[in-house]
Amino acid sequence: MDASLPQRGVAAHRGGPAHAPENTRAALQAAVRLGAHQVEFDLRATADGHCVLMHDKDVERTTDGRGRVAAHTLAQLRELDAGRGFDGAFAGERIPTLEEALEGLPDDVWINVQIKRGEPVVADVARAIADSGRVGQTLVACGNAHARELAKLLPGVAVCNLVRQRTRARYVEHAIATGARFVQFHHLRGLPEPDLVARARAAGLGINFFCAPDAPDVGALFDAGVDFVLVDDVRAALEVAASRGIAPRTRPENAVASSAARPQAPR
Repeated sequence: MDASLPQRGVAAHRGGPAHAPENTRAALQAAVRLGAHQVEFDLRATADGHCVLMHDKDVERTTDGRGRVAAHTLAQLRELDAGRGFDGAFAGERIPTLEEALEGLPDDVWINVQIKRGEPVVADVARAIADSGRVGQTLVACGNAHARELAKLLPGVAVCNLVRQRTRARYVEHAIATGARFVQFHHLRGLPEPDLVARARAAGLGINFFCAPDAPDVGALFDAGVDFVLVDDVRAALEVAASRGIAPRTRPENAVASSAARPQAPR
């Protein structure tokens, strides 16, 4: 990993929905203020070919609208409220484009962008990352087809392979074979096995870990050798990280107060 970027730490899953509406600029900015070492968000395509932040295929869960993201133009999505359902204080928060999400992010935080399966946004992702000068600090989490396309358009960007195999051992070997620079283990398979951590380390892979939304055992994950833990409650995870000698990325100022995370859709 680039020595100027955090080597280990807390990743704000979907920006950190314990603190602000998921996949919004408000969430990303809150995560940065809290001191997250990595921010993660999801990408989908609009009907008119724009790349926006959204986890689900439809907009019902996180906005006041209805229907599929792909059935809306960007202008139509702009009319939806992505904040009021979380908390009235966020009323009027809009669904951001990738370009808008990148604006204002510091240059010393990892940017983890996940391209959802089947979404035709690789060219837009490559262009936005290159135009913003963030190739060195971005990792793109995606499947094999997206990774191959990305390698042609933006060969310097890091890929986190998400094609999990029948076993974690096969997954690590698959990531190595495809030239990925990160893997992302899932909480449903428990703590990562020491031999797999060692194998990933030997191959130069960074290790992300997607936590359960409710009370992840962040300390045990760091002890097991995970580099970045993806969590909803960034503040709580940073406190545990500090107990393992991992300080917040920056001195938290004007941090957004933590609130109970809402149930999240599975990845």
